[in-house]
Amino acid sequence: MEECENRLKEYSRSIFNKLNSLFDLLPFAALIDNKILCLHGGIGSSLNKLSDISNIRRPIQIVHEVSTTEQQIIVDIIWSEYTESIPEIAINDERDIYKKGFIVKYGMDRLNRFLLENNIALLVTSHLRIAEGIKKLANDKIIVINSATNHGDNVNNLAGLLHINKYSTTIVPKLIDNRKGDKKANKNTKNLS
Repeated sequence: MEECENRLKEYSRSIFNKLNSLFDLLPFAALIDNKILCLHGGIGSSLNKLSDISNIRRPIQIVHEVSTTEQQIIVDIIWSEYTESIPEIAINDERDIYKKGFIVKYGMDRLNRFLLENNIALLVTSHLRIAEGIKKLANDKIIVINSATNHGDNVNNLAGLLHINKYSTTIVPKLIDNRKGDKKANKNTKNLS
């Protein structure tokens, strides 16, 4: 909202509200070639089947006090994140600013079960902060992408773009280095395959 106010002055509230109304209608995930699931956060504690995503009614409302399974699925898709420090599910104390216990981390066992039960090979997410811009985790079952450099003006991270070729399963990330103090973008391409 602050950026809308700085750039758009008197129209900021109207445009900010319209953008958020649009976000309430957008898809939560993308499934590529029935094998690669892309979503912002992750699978959390409640996302079990792909149909759980397509069954979410629109427009949505983001809540901080979850009272239904659908609300928990939405929170999981948006805010949950993978960690290698646990096997299943744990409360994400650093992300759960309201201390309600609805924002979680999920581990390798939870991830493996979800991928197997849904016949998915790869999960692509963007909620976890990583310095490298793009990184494979969980024995190459998750790719995390930072879509902006220097997140929140204080992380000083690279950003990455992921290009998946429809003729090949080779995944080639493009790294972008626009961090504080850097004068030019990094043109290096790093192959994660």
